[in-house]
Amino acid sequence: MRKLHLIPVLPTLLTLGNLACGFIAIARLVDALQLASPQGGPFDPHFAEQVLGAAWLIAAANLFDALDGRVARMMGQTSPFGTQLDSLADVVSFGLAPALLAKVAYEHTMESIGHPYHHNITTLLCSLYLMGAALRLARFNVATDVDEPHDTFMGLPSPAAAATVITTVIFVFMGRDEIGLSADMGDQLGIGLLRGLPYVASLLGLLMISRVRYVHLFQRYVRPRARFRTISGILIAGWLVFLFYEWLLYVVAVLYVVGGLLLWLRTRSRGGPLDALPPPWDPDDEAGDEPATT
Repeated sequence: MRKLHLIPVLPTLLTLGNLACGFIAIARLVDALQLASPQGGPFDPHFAEQVLGAAWLIAAANLFDALDGRVARMMGQTSPFGTQLDSLADVVSFGLAPALLAKVAYEHTMESIGHPYHHNITTLLCSLYLMGAALRLARFNVATDVDEPHDTFMGLPSPAAAATVITTVIFVFMGRDEIGLSADMGDQLGIGLLRGLPYVASLLGLLMISRVRYVHLFQRYVRPRARFRTISGILIAGWLVFLFYEWLLYVVAVLYVVGGLLLWLRTRSRGGPLDALPPPWDPDDEAGDEPATT
């Protein structure tokens, strides 16, 4: 009798939640284009409401993405079907939605300040991000065993790339007045970040398909055997992000992207192999634990 293979319900629902968030984020960006008015300025509240909604929906997709694979492994329900469905959802939520967010935010800013721009160049730059995300996800699927834990990624993970785009938008529309700058300086900083967003997006696309090794923060630092000091540090960091999320999320995202690249370059300059990454520092190791492996 042929064995019936059932679709794992809970992990699949989480992955579909990721996909739904990505689609609704795109729908909010379409609404933003309809509601935006150049006369409202670059920080038009109607436009800001829609793009911030899209950014938070992509953040929610990131949460669903973090949970579905972990839940599937905990339940022993990992499968090629789940892997492919997850990648399809990620292309929408961490590829298409952030690329469109960068394009919409940039073009609205340029129209609001009366600065000329080329639609085709903007589209090309943002499509580089999308293509990088798609290629990165395909490479990950064929090169990684989903059942085997890994503490590094080859290339910038697509959720981290998406986080860089969305935290830029959150910082510009919510956090630029929270860092002690005058209103005029804060507005100029926000406009400058939005003007550079498509170029940043294209660089993120290239990093996603690069051979730069990025640390899997959860696997490396949030370990079951972590001692009280490590757990306390994580809780304090999480509390700070909760209190100052308007700008601290942006700082954390940029530090992860740039810091990972600089760490890899330092390793390469010291003659390490292409895929090398130095072992992480862990205060628990100094207390007698075994050092973490790379």
